[in-house]
Amino acid sequence: MKKIILILAVVLIAFSKKQAFAACPSADLTGDCKINFDDFAVLASQWLDEGVPEPNGMVWEDINDPGVSGHEGFIGEMSKYETTNAQYCQFLNAALATGDVIVDVSHVKGADGSNSGVDFVGQTYYYLDGPGFTYNEATNGGAARINFSGGVFTVDSGFDNHPVTYVSWYGSTAFCNYYGYRLPTEWQWQAVADYDGSYTYGCGTSINNNIANYSGSTHPDGTTVVGSFGTYGYGMCDMAGNVLEWTDSLYLGGSDRIIRSSHWYNGDIYCTVAWMNIGIPHNTSYTVGFRVCR
Repeated sequence: MKKIILILAVVLIAFSKKQAFAACPSADLTGDCKINFDDFAVLASQWLDEGVPEPNGMVWEDINDPGVSGHEGFIGEMSKYETTNAQYCQFLNAALATGDVIVDVSHVKGADGSNSGVDFVGQTYYYLDGPGFTYNEATNGGAARINFSGGVFTVDSGFDNHPVTYVSWYGSTAFCNYYGYRLPTEWQWQAVADYDGSYTYGCGTSINNNIANYSGSTHPDGTTVVGSFGTYGYGMCDMAGNVLEWTDSLYLGGSDRIIRSSHWYNGDIYCTVAWMNIGIPHNTSYTVGFRVCR
C-alpha cells in the first residue's frame, strides 16, 4: 500500500505542475481549484471502492446446486472457462508492478507486495520454461506459453485463450487472492460438473472426441482454446478434458491438494466427474491449470 500511495502522490504532484496555470484542473476532486493531498484522499478512497479490475475475458455462471449426496453443494458464481494464459499473464504483470511476484531465473515466485491479497512468499507460482510433452499427436503439448523479457510478461502468439498450464496451487490461489476469487473445493467442483446429478462426465452422460479434449482428440498443441468443445450443464466448458484443475481441498488432511477434471491425453476412464488426482502445492505440470469461483 505504501508503494501505491507514493506512486499516486507522484502522479498528483506531476499533474499539479502540468496544470499550474489552468483554472480548476480536472484532477481537482475537492472543488478548491488546487491539487493537493486532500484530492489524493478522495482518489485513494475511490480506488479502494473500485478494487482491482478483473482479468480480461472473465465469464461467470450463476449456479445453485445441492451437491453430491453427503457432501457440500455450490451456491455462487463459477468461471465458465478454465483460466487462460492471457488472464494469468495479466495477473503476473499486475502482481509484478505491485511487488507481489518476482522472477527467479525460470520461476515466478511469490513476494510480499502491496496488494491486499495473501502472498506465498518464496513459493513457485509459475514455471516459465515448462517444456510440455510430445505424445498422443501433440508436439510439446501443454508447454508453458508465458514468457518474461524486458520486465514484461507476454503470451506466445496464438495461445492467449488456451488454458494456463505450469501453474502451481500456490500460483492459482495467489491469482484468486489478488482478485478476490477462490478455488472451488473438490465437492463444489463435482456439484457443478455433474449438473443435476445425471452427468457421468463434465460434458454429459457420455463422452467422445467431438465434445471434449482428451485422448484421441485433434490437439496438436495438447491444450485447445477454452470452450472449443461446447457448453454443458450449467453453461460450463472443459469440465472434462483440456487440463486438470486445482481445488482448495486437502488430501486426507495433509498438505497435498486434490485436483479434479481430466487432461488432454487422458483416456475416457479418467474423464468422469468423480475422478480425482493429488498434487503437491508447489508442483507445476503441462496437464494442470485451474478455474475460479466467488
